Order: sequence, then C-alpha cells, then structure tokens
Amino acid sequence: MRISRKIGLSFFITFLLVILLGGVSIYSLRHIYTGLSQVFKKDLPAARSTYQIAVSMENALLELNTYLITGNENFKVSYERSFKDMQDDILGLKRFIFKEEEITLFEDLIDLAGDIDRLSGDIFEKRDKIKTLFKSLKVIEGKYSQRLDDLFDFEESKMSQEKDLLLVQAQYIPASQLIMEARSKFSDLLNDLVEYVMRYEKDDPLSFMDNLLVLDKSLRDYKNYYGYSLSDKERFLTTELIDSSGEIKSIVKSIVDLKGEILRDMDFFLAKEKDFMGTVEKMIALKKSGISSKLGIGATLTEDIPAIHNISKIEKDVAESWRISGRYILNSDESFKNSYYQLRQSIDKQVKDYGRHVRLRGTEKFLDDIIESDNNILEAIDSNIEAFDKKKESLLSLLSIKSSLEQRIDKALERNDSKIKEAVDPETIHKEDIPARWIVVKLKNELSSSYRLIINYLNEQETQYKDLYSESYFNMKKYLNKYRNLSRDAVDSASIEEIELELDKFNAAVLDTLENHDAIMKERGWNLVKLEEDLRGKLDKAVQVEMAQVEKNKKDIKNRIAVINTLIFLIIVVVALIAIFIIFYTMNSITNPIHKLYNGAEIIGSGNLDHRLDIKTGDEIQDLAEGFNRMAGELKEFYTDLENKVKERTIQLAEANEALALKNKELDDFTYIVSHDLKEPLRGTKAFTKLLMEDYSNKLDKEGKEYLKTILDSSVRMTRLIEDLLNLSRIGRIKNIEPDIDLSDILLNVRKNLVYALEEKKVDLKLTENFPKVTCDKIRISEVFSNLISNAIKYSKKDVRPVIEVGYEDKGGFYEFHVKDNGIGIEKEYYDKVFQIFQRLHAKGEYEGTGAGLTIVKKIVENHGGKIWIASTPGEGSTFYFTLPKKAGNV
Repeated sequence: MRISRKIGLSFFITFLLVILLGGVSIYSLRHIYTGLSQVFKKDLPAARSTYQIAVSMENALLELNTYLITGNENFKVSYERSFKDMQDDILGLKRFIFKEEEITLFEDLIDLAGDIDRLSGDIFEKRDKIKTLFKSLKVIEGKYSQRLDDLFDFEESKMSQEKDLLLVQAQYIPASQLIMEARSKFSDLLNDLVEYVMRYEKDDPLSFMDNLLVLDKSLRDYKNYYGYSLSDKERFLTTELIDSSGEIKSIVKSIVDLKGEILRDMDFFLAKEKDFMGTVEKMIALKKSGISSKLGIGATLTEDIPAIHNISKIEKDVAESWRISGRYILNSDESFKNSYYQLRQSIDKQVKDYGRHVRLRGTEKFLDDIIESDNNILEAIDSNIEAFDKKKESLLSLLSIKSSLEQRIDKALERNDSKIKEAVDPETIHKEDIPARWIVVKLKNELSSSYRLIINYLNEQETQYKDLYSESYFNMKKYLNKYRNLSRDAVDSASIEEIELELDKFNAAVLDTLENHDAIMKERGWNLVKLEEDLRGKLDKAVQVEMAQVEKNKKDIKNRIAVINTLIFLIIVVVALIAIFIIFYTMNSITNPIHKLYNGAEIIGSGNLDHRLDIKTGDEIQDLAEGFNRMAGELKEFYTDLENKVKERTIQLAEANEALALKNKELDDFTYIVSHDLKEPLRGTKAFTKLLMEDYSNKLDKEGKEYLKTILDSSVRMTRLIEDLLNLSRIGRIKNIEPDIDLSDILLNVRKNLVYALEEKKVDLKLTENFPKVTCDKIRISEVFSNLISNAIKYSKKDVRPVIEVGYEDKGGFYEFHVKDNGIGIEKEYYDKVFQIFQRLHAKGEYEGTGAGLTIVKKIVENHGGKIWIASTPGEGSTFYFTLPKKAGNV
C-alpha cells in the first residue's frame, strides 16, 4: 500500500476512533443517568426500607425487653404493634427484590421473623402462666400464714395458761420454735421464689426448693413431737398445712419449670435475633453494593445518597443501643453494658460523618436538632443504667441489713427463751416473758412480710405493695415499742435500740431501692419513648430533606448530561474538519518527496552506486535523502576495499591448506615410526623376557623371578599405552559417519564382546529397549559404550553384585545416553581429571588399565558434536552421561 494511502487511512482511523470515543462517552453518560435513575427509583428506597425493617425490629425487641423489665401489659401491646409494623416493612421490601441472593435473604428474613414471633408468643404465654400461678400461690399463702399464726397463737395461749414451768420449758417452747422455723422457711421460700422469677439469670433454684423440704419437715416434727399432746384443732391445722405444702411444692415446681423454659426460649430468641439482624445487615450491604455498582463514576455527581445511608444507620443504631441497655437492666450481664458503650462510640462517629455533609450543604439546623435529641437519649439511658447500678447496690445493702436485723431479733428470742427456762416465778413469765416472746416473733414475721412486699413491688410494679409496706413498717415500729415496754433490764434495752437502728437502716435501703426502681420504670416506660419518638421525627425530616435534594440532583444531572452530549458532538465535527484538511495537506507536501526518495533508493539498490538523490524540501525528508547519498558513496568505497581483501585472503587460505597437508603427512609418518620403531623393541623385550622365564626360571631365585615378571608387565603396559596413543591420534582424522545406525545392535555386540568379563563378575547388565537410530561412526560409538561398560565392571565393589544400567532420553534436538553402575563411585573433585589422558585415581596394581579409555570416549563424543559428564556418589556408584545430536548436519 502506498504511503499516501497509509497516511490517509491512519487519519481516517483516527477520525473513526474519535467518533467511537464520543459515542462511548455519550453511552457512558446515558448509562450513568440510567444507573442513577435506577438508584433513585428502586435501590435507594429498598435500602431505606431495609433500614426501616431493622429499626422496626429494634423497636419491637425494645418493647419486649421493657415488658419483661416492668411487667406492664401496655408494652406487650406495643410489642405486638411494632412487630406488625416490622412485618409490613418486610412485605413492602418485596417489590424491590429481584436477584437470587436477595430472594434468599428475603426468605430468611420472613422465616426468622416467624421464629421470633413464635418465641415471643411462647414467652408471653409462659409469663402469663407464672402470673396465674403466683395468684394461686398468694391465695394459698394467705391461708397458710393464717394457719401458722393460729398454731402459734395456740401455743402462746397454752404457755400463758400453763402453771408448770418445767412443762413450758420442755414442751411448749420447742414446739413453738418448730412453728417459728416453719414460718421463717415459708417466708424465705416465697422471697427466694419471687427473686428467682424477677431475675432473668440462670440461677440454681435448689436453694429455695431445699427450704420447702425443711418447711415440710418442721411441720411433721411438730405434729409428731415426742410426749407432746395436741388438740384436735391443732392436729387438723397441722394436717392442712402439710397438705398445703404439697400443693405449694407443685406450684413452685411449675413456676421453676416455666422460668427455665423462658430462659431457654430467651437463649433461642437471642440467637434468632442475632441471625435476623445479621441477615438485615447482609441485605443492606447488598443494596449498598448494588447502588455503588450502578452509580460507577456517577457517584461523584451526588453526595446525598451516602448521607441517607448515614441517617438510616444512626436511627438503627440508636434503637439498638436503647435495646442493649435494657438487656443489661434485664439480666445484669456486663457484656451488654460494654456493647452499649461501644455502640455509642459508633453512633458518635456516624453523627460526625453526617455533620461533615450538612456543613457542606448548609443544613446545620437538622444536625443540631439530631445531636440535641441524641444527647437527651444518651443522658436518659446513662441515667437509667446509673439508677439500675444503684438499685443493685441498694438491694445488696437491703439484704445485708435484713440479715443483720434477723440475727438481732433471733438473739432477742434466744434471750427471751433463756429467761423463760431459767425463771422461777410463773407470774413474771405469764405477764412479761411470754407476751414479749410473742411480740418478737410477730416482729420477725412482719420483717419477712415487708421484704416480700418490696420484692413483689419490684416484680409487679403494683402501688398497693408500697402502701402495704408502709403499713408493715409502722407495725414493726409498734411491735418494737411494745417489746420495749415489756423489757426488764439494760441488756434488753440495748438490744431494742440496736434492732430499732437496724430497722431504720432497713427502711432507708428500701426507700432508696424503690426510688431507683421507680426512676428506671419512669425512664424506660415514658421518657425514653418520648425522646426516641422525637429523635426519629427529626431523623425522618433530615431524610426527607436529603431525598428532596436527591430529586433535585437527578434533574441537574440530566441537564448536565445533555449539555455534555452536545459538546461531544461539536468536538467530533471540529475534529472531522481538521482531519480532512490534514489529509489533503500531507498528500501534497509529504508523499511527493517520499516518491522521489523511493525511486532513488530503487536505483541505488539495483547496483548503481554512482546515482545521487536531488530533494530540496528543507525538512527531515531532505536529511534522509542526503543520508542516502552519503550511504551510496560509502558503499562504493567499501565495495572496492572488500574486493581487494577477498583476493588477499584467498591467497593466504591456499598457503595454509598446503601447510596443513604437510603437517598431516608428518603426523602419519610419526604414527608409523611409533607403531613400528617403538613397538618392535617392546616385542623383543617381551619375547626375551618370556624365554628367560621359561628356560632359566629354575636357575633364578624368587626375587629374580619377580624382576622378570615386572619387566614383562611393564612391557605389556607400555604396548597398551602406545596402542591407546595411536588410537587417540586416529580419532580426529578418521571418520566413517553413517546414517540410521541402530544403537540396539551396537549394544548387543558390546554385550557379546564383554560376555566373559560379565560372567566372571556376575554382572546384571540392564539395557533399555528400543534404542534410537542415529547418524554416527558405529565403530567409534561402539568403543564409547564398550569403554564405559568395561569401566563400570572394572570399578565395581568386591562384595556387591554389579548392576549396570544403560538407557537414554529424548531431549528434543539430541539424545541423552547414560551408563549407571553401583560401584565404588568418584569424588566430585576428580570429575574433570578422569577425562585427562593417562590419569588414574588408584594405584597401578589395584585396577588394570592405562588411564586413556575415558579420554578416548570424550574425544569420540565431542567429534560427534556431543558432550560427556559425570554424576557420582562415593560408595554408591557413578553415572556417565553423553549426548548425540539427532541431525546429521550436527556431526
């Protein structure tokens, strides 16, 4: 193709590329706009809907958590409403689900929501059953306590009327103590049971189950007390109490079983909750990834989409932080408290990220409102957690004070019983000691009842329990004053003062506990709900603002893309006009001088080195023409000089060939002299030495015979050296190269020639089948294999059967042969030395030979265009490798 056409074609292709680039740009911009439209219409609402599912679920879980904390049925209703909202949100998300992975996650959401709904229903149902059982237990408690009080009144009445002090001391006091023990264990049982149900921790219920057994035993011991006579009324009451114990035991066991089932359901619930939130996070990540992939470079065209994600994440995490704080209040697990504070750090970071966006937009008002509401929620939750921690501390203090107060009351009872046992005046016992004892017992019972009222209030939040506690507290004060009026000595007075002081501490701890508990209920029940609704409203407003901005951006982007498309079209038109002008210009100003240059080069190339180019363009083409002219002149000079040198070198080569022929003749003469003049004296020496050994051996002593043998061996060795030297000199000059020489036949002949040596040492010679056919001197190659195999036989181990392996590998352009043995091996430092002529690694008498065999082998292989080398391990054997080329031209 002519250069003018090439230039025109290159510009035309460039023009097409510009058009293609413009088309691609327009298509890319349309694709960006399509992606943005898809994001605005489907993906962004889908992501927002997914966030809303998470927020709705967090709200539902929060209502459930608050219900478990407060026991308020309103939160149960709120939970059911929030859960219904969450299910509606899931169904609303369905219209945005298209991909297979999204469908799988959506189905998982539906299944997990169903599992959570079923588990929460079970928890509600079992909690309602526990409430019903507690109501039944309270009815039994009233009757049970009344019967115990009646029994105790009977005992106190009998003691007051009994004149025999020994009978009072021996029977009435121990009997009344059994009733007191039963009353104490019954109170402990109820208190422990309420506390167990109130805490959502995995406590062991065996402690209060043991109290139930002790209670039953105390009643049976009282009924069967040895030597003690009971009235029919007392026996009837005791029998009813024992029967009621069985009924109480059945109810307690049912409550414990239900509580255990609720705890198991809570474990399953938490697992499903975690799976649900994890699935929601995956769905959100999938939607965000879809938005990013559709936006592509269009992500730089809008900043509002990340802001919407940011707001949604804040809304979700705030709801989650509220729920986690409630979980801590529910079961006192410090891990939830730590998780809450970690989540708060994440929320603070998200608010800062959103802050950077609103400052760019100039909408700081929404940020300030969101921060204010979030801070209010943060303060409320922190206050809630602080109140809960204080409540835990005050409860522990309350238990400690209660235990101390009971110990002091028990000591007062012990002193009173000691007075009765030691008294000698019946009138004092009946008027002071027995009434005092009765008052102390009532005080102890009232203490247990007041504590249970507090526990009931903490569990059920019924205000009547607070009123009943106040009444119970004043009763305890009243009993204490009565006891003070009956005291007779300073010890009793001091004891009363101590009890009263502890009772005041008990009341203070109760009030502190109730105050903290009420603060928790108020915050969780009302304040946090209002604050959360306030924050959600402000976040919704922020989202609406961002969505409005997104819609505005959508229109702006569409207009910008239209302008860019118009600019691209104009650029293409301008480029087309410029390209047409350049094509015509280059056709006239460049191609004509190039044609002259081409024609001149053709003339010079045809052999006319005297031709010169005449081009005057004043540019690179003129420089190129002048370069052609210089080249033609230099070629003319070089051609003339080359002819002269060729003639000179031809004369020198002829003289060298004559000299080489003369040297070859001298070498042949030297070979003849060695073979004839050196071998002839050696033959004479060998012959006369043999005659001396045959004819005069009986006249020579042993030393003389050894000398003759040494002379004969040296003559034989010298003969071999001369023959090896002659053989080596012939190798380089005599070649008989033939094609298609079958190496299998050569190796079979080598085996035949070495049969005696092989049999003598019982050699196991292994030949690979199907050796290749090569182009070579078969006599010389036979010498190579024969020498290598002979060496392997010669240097075999004395105590090991020799094994020799001969094989080959096809290496592409050549064959690689190897002869491997299990002989004595060669040290690495001698690898090169063994190929040098007359070099031996062992003493002359140890192994026969002249040391020229491997030298001959190496020269034969190299004359065939190959190479030879060794791989050996001393004591394990050696492997000789050599190569032969496949092509005859390489030999």
